[in-house]
Amino acid sequence: MMKNNFFQTYIENAEKAPDKVLLRIDEKTLTYREFLDRTSVVASGMKALGIGVDDKIGIIMPNSIEWYIVFWSAIRIGAQPVPIDPQSGILELTRLIPSTTVRVCFAAFKYKSNNIFDTLCQLIPDKLSVDKVICFGNPEQIQLCEPFISCEKFEENSLNCKPCDIYVPTDNHTMSLACTSGSTGNPKILSVPYYGFYEALDDMGTYLNFTSDDIMMIGMTLYHQGGFGMGLQTTIKGGTVIYQPQFNPVTFLETVKKYKVSVIQLTSTLAKVLLSTPDFGSYDLSTVKVCYFAGEVLPQELADVFVNELGIRVINIIGSSETATMVVWDSDCDYDVDPSDFRKLPFTDFKVIDAKHNDVGYDEVGELCINTTGVITDYFGNAELSAEKIIVDAEGKRWFCTGDLVKRLRDNRVRFAGRSKRIIKRGGNLVHAEEVEAALLTYPKVAAIAVIAEDHPVIGQQIVAYIQPAGDEKITRGELARYFDGKLSAYKLPDKIVLVDEIPKDVGKVQFKYIREKKVVE
Repeated sequence: MMKNNFFQTYIENAEKAPDKVLLRIDEKTLTYREFLDRTSVVASGMKALGIGVDDKIGIIMPNSIEWYIVFWSAIRIGAQPVPIDPQSGILELTRLIPSTTVRVCFAAFKYKSNNIFDTLCQLIPDKLSVDKVICFGNPEQIQLCEPFISCEKFEENSLNCKPCDIYVPTDNHTMSLACTSGSTGNPKILSVPYYGFYEALDDMGTYLNFTSDDIMMIGMTLYHQGGFGMGLQTTIKGGTVIYQPQFNPVTFLETVKKYKVSVIQLTSTLAKVLLSTPDFGSYDLSTVKVCYFAGEVLPQELADVFVNELGIRVINIIGSSETATMVVWDSDCDYDVDPSDFRKLPFTDFKVIDAKHNDVGYDEVGELCINTTGVITDYFGNAELSAEKIIVDAEGKRWFCTGDLVKRLRDNRVRFAGRSKRIIKRGGNLVHAEEVEAALLTYPKVAAIAVIAEDHPVIGQQIVAYIQPAGDEKITRGELARYFDGKLSAYKLPDKIVLVDEIPKDVGKVQFKYIREKKVVE
């Protein structure tokens, strides 16, 4: 019996409702019929470039209809798309492109302040070897020469190509390579299993009762595995997913109202930014039935706003690019416990292990180890890291060691404590950065926050909080100390506060590698 796959599902959805919008980005749309037609053309063009099964195709583009078409055109011929952060510079691209063995790149001309085209010109062909680079945007401003061609020329050539068959993946086919810097800043390249990924997303969409009537608005980016995967939970069911080119709170709220969005995806940071938007109460959120949190600690106070004041079901998950969804807190059935207390989903399993991979006892803290169908097959090109993080049991199931520290509770839940690599060693105390962030987010003047460690000559490490104030508010360490007196241990209070105009949150959760680059508020 043939397993369900993405293109089979999209064909069925297109047969039922060909003109239904599959993807919306600002005012640009892609229907299910257009998705099939356009991927057919672009996939044929890729084949004409000599791209075949398991070849790697780099995508260095922001959220756009074109990003989606390129990604799925690669899937259509059995190639493996490699989404790359469009903010990547020379140092990152010189690591990522060779490490992923990318043969062809599709790249935007520019993203924010990053001139992607100029960067690639500095690298190709002397420092990087690729067959082709297809450039999107500003063709009149650039002089194209081999291996660079414009998207217009590529599409013109593709229209003259013979249509190709849709590739049917083998059982162990790798769907794509997902690039993540992880908590260390070093690139990790994830081999995403095709059928396991599909099954994990389909299961989660079923758990959340998603249907073809649902419209999901996502605050993350397409090139981030989590933001991309959450959108698929809706489109697999025949619904619509909406992204923004860049997160903007006012545009987000206006879009929810305009298109009667039923599901929104946020992080705690983005949620606080939305709630801090001037005249927030004037925006109509009555169509929203679910708010989907992931990527950061969700404070109880923030969950209460959505559940009690806005009447929205809150789904809080621990997930990772390596596993798809892992464990859940659902306000419909878990409201009697803290949002950081998670239980298994019907289609996931977990264990809490010590450094020797032995199960820890109740009320003990250990590392969360997860089994889902979506667990990556390996870290591409990194056998050592694969062996360290992925455990294959006697039944052949893959378990992923997440790096998340949790307490094993007696009610078969786990309580999130923090990321092992984000622990701050302040004097004789260990401080979880996530706990400090969650606490400080409850302060009304704080719109967004990122907590990091800095070396200190006396106490080893000090706690530094980068804070995006709400509006024109000024925040001092002294007023935070007064507000949190008796609410937070004194040693967990930030030693230093840096007010910034914006916390970088392009993938929905804080991008720590860019945090020190943000403009400081005078």
